[in-house]
Amino acid sequence: MSDPSNRPEILVIGGTGAQGIPVVEALGKSGRYTVRLFTRDPKSTRARTLAMLPNVKIHQGNVTSQEDLHAAFRGVYGAWVNTDGFTLGEKNELFYAIRAYEIALHEGVKHYVWANSDYALRKAGWNERYHWGHNDAKGRVGDFILAQGQQRIKSTLFTTGPYMEMLFDGMFKPEEREDGTIVWANPAGNGKIPLIALDDVGSYVLWIFDNVERSAGVDLEVTTDQVSFQDILEVFIRVTGKKAVHITLSMEEYMDKVEPYPNAPANFIGGKNRIDDESNMTWRQNFTAWWRYWSEGIGATRDFALLDEIFPGRIKSLETWMRKVDYQGKPKQVLKNLEDLKAQLADTGQEIHGPHNSG
Repeated sequence: MSDPSNRPEILVIGGTGAQGIPVVEALGKSGRYTVRLFTRDPKSTRARTLAMLPNVKIHQGNVTSQEDLHAAFRGVYGAWVNTDGFTLGEKNELFYAIRAYEIALHEGVKHYVWANSDYALRKAGWNERYHWGHNDAKGRVGDFILAQGQQRIKSTLFTTGPYMEMLFDGMFKPEEREDGTIVWANPAGNGKIPLIALDDVGSYVLWIFDNVERSAGVDLEVTTDQVSFQDILEVFIRVTGKKAVHITLSMEEYMDKVEPYPNAPANFIGGKNRIDDESNMTWRQNFTAWWRYWSEGIGATRDFALLDEIFPGRIKSLETWMRKVDYQGKPKQVLKNLEDLKAQLADTGQEIHGPHNSG
């Protein structure tokens, strides 16, 4: 293990989220880096738990404060940045994500890793049917970052799709009938969806920082397995022996069932701080395009040979993941936005319906 005084320090923004937690764990436990964990609330359960890990220290700040961003980036070697489009909204995420990169340049950061998502609108040939806010905002920022080149700062895109853990919590969570049958009822088409197991995220990010000569300028699209909902159903039955069905709903039927409340904005989780103007999509518009893009297979573009080379020990199939986590179709809390939202609503006595985060 290296001398702590000589370890490169990595700023992690978004480290208390579902994707960020394994990043913090992998970097800190490697003994090769010190983690500066940027968080609004150092007293949150997730922040306090992560602060107990080796080589992790808390840095309080808000991503919507440029002063806080300057202080956070100052003096670090590298950064892994995952802004929260669900609270910021598409317009705010574009501004603050680009400002974060610009501020990192000013502060002399050497390696900038942007937690990216598929630029769905571009990958779908600019067809507006596939535009949704939180992914396209991240994709635009990713394109902008790589367009600046590698002369002043090394940059890498770390592009994920839906989390495999969303089978526990979120858009892919099934329901259970009284007879024990597990039911997925959604508008999924027949395309392959690139699901990523969160357990492997940290190892990929560690590779990025360890191998800057290879990762600089790269858009690393990761996945565990690319599967259709028919594949999910067949694997689940094979692994568990349970009865299960997939019911294909029309988009309208599905949205009527799961929309949080009528005309909910896409970033309704942002509460009083969200932007509500013409730029902001409704939740229904956002996730209609989300389902079209992923379930029609447009995002199934991952390079498995490259992923096997980078991380030979990765989880390599949905079946392996289901057996590893003993997946039985039961719900389990994973997504931070849902956790935060439930805590907010508990204080007010309010309730909402359906899944509300794509990851």
